[in-house]
Amino acid sequence: MIRARIVLALAAIALGVFVGVVVRGQPAHLPTAQFVNAAEAKDGDWQWADQAKGTVKGRLNFSAKRPNQPIVVYLLRVEGDAKAPVQGKYTVPATQKISQKGAKFEPSFAVLVRNQTVEFLNDEEKEISHNVYFLGDVEVDLGIFDQNESRDHTFDKYGEVSVHCSIHKRMDGKFFVAPNPAYALLDGNTDTFEITGVPVGTWRVLTWQKQKRFKDHDATIEVKADTVSDITVEMTR
Repeated sequence: MIRARIVLALAAIALGVFVGVVVRGQPAHLPTAQFVNAAEAKDGDWQWADQAKGTVKGRLNFSAKRPNQPIVVYLLRVEGDAKAPVQGKYTVPATQKISQKGAKFEPSFAVLVRNQTVEFLNDEEKEISHNVYFLGDVEVDLGIFDQNESRDHTFDKYGEVSVHCSIHKRMDGKFFVAPNPAYALLDGNTDTFEITGVPVGTWRVLTWQKQKRFKDHDATIEVKADTVSDITVEMTR
């Protein structure tokens, strides 16, 4: 009987430590971050609305069968410091709202634009608390919040962001933050893209894969006014 009481007491202490960690907002759920990158960019002093514009269109060629996963083709303006290139000032998309009902991020995947805000809403039907934290190069903990409460965050860097809940270990999501509005999201059955309204100038054409199987593309293209610039994006192993 004494031994049983000791075992129960130790178990209670261990549970108390675990709960204490969660309540203080420190992530108890720590998955391994993979392919999580973020990079700096600057707005500069020029406006997208004031620039002459062109179009970039192209096709993706795959050296092997691709997984049925999204691929993002995005443009990065080649201007200024290579470590923080100037992208210009543009109209930022409206706040992206993320539901947490059923202990799931919904949508669990989204493409954002740098400087866009995301609102995480605890819209559970029962009194369930949630946490949101980002893992990888972007490391932010938004704390624990209760039913009908929300937390928001503005992403001022671009790249991949891994999203998790410290309370629910299977509650994960992923965002790709584009450096500017010049991007195209291709689903698993699409291999062509067209990006319109691109300010004239020199741009890098880059790719991001939700499920990384190929080497990401990186090439330079010149965008001219009222002109369509074609490019073939080679996705090789």
